[in-house]
Amino acid sequence: MESGILIFNRKLRKWVLFSMILLCNFAILFLFLLGRGNFNLPDSWQMQFLAILIANLISSLVIFIIPAKGTFLAFIYMFQLGCKYLMTKPFSQNIWFEFFLLLIMMLEGIHLLSTAELTFLSFILMMTTLLTDHNDTLWGMEPVPRTWELKLSLFILILIIAGLSIIIKIAYDLLIAHKEVINNQKLVIRKLTTANQGLQQYANLAEEKSIINERLKMTREIHDTVGYTLTNLLMMLEASTDLIKTDPVKLEKLLHQALGIIKTGHEDIRQALRVLRNTKLKKSGSIEAIKNLTDIFRESTGVEVRVEYGNLPRALGRNVDHTIYRFLQEGMTNALTHGDAKNIDIHFWLNDNIIHINVEDDGRGSLNIEQGIGLKGMSERLAEVGGTLDYGNTYLGFSLSAKIPWENDD
Repeated sequence: MESGILIFNRKLRKWVLFSMILLCNFAILFLFLLGRGNFNLPDSWQMQFLAILIANLISSLVIFIIPAKGTFLAFIYMFQLGCKYLMTKPFSQNIWFEFFLLLIMMLEGIHLLSTAELTFLSFILMMTTLLTDHNDTLWGMEPVPRTWELKLSLFILILIIAGLSIIIKIAYDLLIAHKEVINNQKLVIRKLTTANQGLQQYANLAEEKSIINERLKMTREIHDTVGYTLTNLLMMLEASTDLIKTDPVKLEKLLHQALGIIKTGHEDIRQALRVLRNTKLKKSGSIEAIKNLTDIFRESTGVEVRVEYGNLPRALGRNVDHTIYRFLQEGMTNALTHGDAKNIDIHFWLNDNIIHINVEDDGRGSLNIEQGIGLKGMSERLAEVGGTLDYGNTYLGFSLSAKIPWENDD
């Protein structure tokens, strides 16, 4: 998705800048063809001018194709300054030839130089506008000195262009730094998500194992109680058959003992069954439900869905779980049907008892966003749990953001 945005795509940005350099060269050629009758140029100079212009353009192409740095780049700039000197000699009274040639060098600097290097280049180019004289005879033409008014006019133009170039360069560097920070944050969130899922899986497995062990323990308790009770009863019944006629008093005592064993065994079995009834395995929580939802959507539509759970708890409560489920369901459906998205990124983060949910896609977005049934339904459903909804276009597509208050009842 990153390749879809010009400012972060260095290769595409390079050729956009080179296209602007081509336009500057065409502007110089247009000025030359338009005014050559007024300049009284010798015929030989016209071909020489075109040859130097082509050589200057080739030098620009070279440094855009070959990564130029250091001495090589300095040599190219010296060559271009020489071309500027030769090409502008006959046009001392027309500053636009020199303006476009200097603008070409500034555009190259935006792409190739750091902010400090671009500032130094700007200073050099501004000084050339003030210090370059046109007092020498060249190409068989009489010199016409440039007035200080024209020099200052050109200086101010280059000063403005240099200031804008430096501002653009600084802004670009800040955007790149901000993008790196965002990427690092996403990486941290991804790692936290993985750790959170791992911990929750471990906790779930540990809890399930504990419950299973408890059930096994209760099963053994029931087995031992039933076995003990039935064995004693069997022995007492066998003994009672011999005491029916011989010792009625002892028989009565034996029957009382059997009754006590039955009561005790019955109570022990009831207690064990009560424990078994209360040791149920926990149902799937929020993360499991979200994973199932996004997996089904991915498989059925072919849209790539990436989910970062951040520090989201395993379960949030029935109402909040249901709200998040419906919010994601509607958000992914809108991204596909209205935006024709191919990628959807979902991010969760819990901060200060507020669940932050962000759903971003790379779809078409919307020039005129209206709250239709889908967005209105999301807003109403979020409002039922005290949540809010924000939405809007991004440089990649469309974004939905929800905030839901949540209190941990555990």
